[in-house]
Amino acid sequence: MLIRGTSLSDAKEARCLLCGEILDEIARCVGICPSCVKNRPEESRAQIDRVHVKAREMFGLPTRPAANPEGIECKLCFHRCRPGSSQKGYCGVRRGCESSMRNDGKSRALVSFYHDPLPTNCVADWVCAGGTGEGYPHFANDCGPEVGFYNLAVSLDACNFDCLFCQNWSFKKSHLAPKWTDRRTLEAEVDERTSCISFFGGDPGPQLPYAVRLSQAVRKKHPDRILRICWETNGAVHPSGLRAMVRLAVKSGGCVKMDLKAWSPSIHRALCGCDNAKILENFARAAQWSSERLTPPALVASTPLIPGFIDEDEIYGLASFIARINPGIPYALLAFAPQFLMHGSRTTSAAQARACLEAAKSAGLKRVCIGNEHLLS
Repeated sequence: MLIRGTSLSDAKEARCLLCGEILDEIARCVGICPSCVKNRPEESRAQIDRVHVKAREMFGLPTRPAANPEGIECKLCFHRCRPGSSQKGYCGVRRGCESSMRNDGKSRALVSFYHDPLPTNCVADWVCAGGTGEGYPHFANDCGPEVGFYNLAVSLDACNFDCLFCQNWSFKKSHLAPKWTDRRTLEAEVDERTSCISFFGGDPGPQLPYAVRLSQAVRKKHPDRILRICWETNGAVHPSGLRAMVRLAVKSGGCVKMDLKAWSPSIHRALCGCDNAKILENFARAAQWSSERLTPPALVASTPLIPGFIDEDEIYGLASFIARINPGIPYALLAFAPQFLMHGSRTTSAAQARACLEAAKSAGLKRVCIGNEHLLS
């Protein structure tokens, strides 16, 4: 499937629909420059909504959270969808009928998986037990990187965000012809060399009951060995679900890696299709719940450095927020790889990465790194 942005992305000299400024490649799919997105949010909203509608229609996904007054409410995330019996929720997993609400994303899931040799290119590899040996011997098999062991990488192929830069956007194809996998299939993939299971996507949130039940089952089956449970998430889950994630991570020696996409609500909406207030609230909750285990850290934050949109001001805002909670929380600034509707844009520059790194440190954070440095231009 060929992915394109809006017609603006093909123009030789596309201009911001509000101020007339010439748009660089990364802003063309939005149609509005980052400055107007941030400073003129109400005027920008209609155009931004149109872009997100198109991004979802190509995969047959609902363009907005379902709100059928006669539908069955799904409480897994902050959208609180109420789809009718023939409708899907915003994530595309469940329809508003009893059987779908009972089984989809719970006893079965839209999922793909592979065995990833450790140490792996994980957001938290610079602080986690598998990448560093931190927590040995209780949470790690070696006092250094766990060479010879594997991470069972589980992609839960659904999401309640609509990121225009999605790095794993191909999971959306699964919604065109859904193929379900039961928990026993994944349970059988855990062998004697599996030392961690990492749930990502998409996002674990829309199918969290499946992942939690799978994690509980395999840890019960292997009670006397190291088997860490880790999560990569946007944080847009119900607090009760988030608490289940944190508990499994803390107890097993794993971690919750929460991706904070932006500080400004308008930038977050433009990039991800939704606001970020509840995400930040959930991050504060996760920090409180994970504080009982400091080594290895049970909570790690990350932010993709999207040129033009995520600058040092955005990073300073996020880093200050994190530092007020706990300045020791590790924070990874991730070099951006052009994907999905932002596929034709540039990567993060080394100058932008350095400026954002200094901004995070000046905000008071003690553990900050630049991830994916090989992508820097």
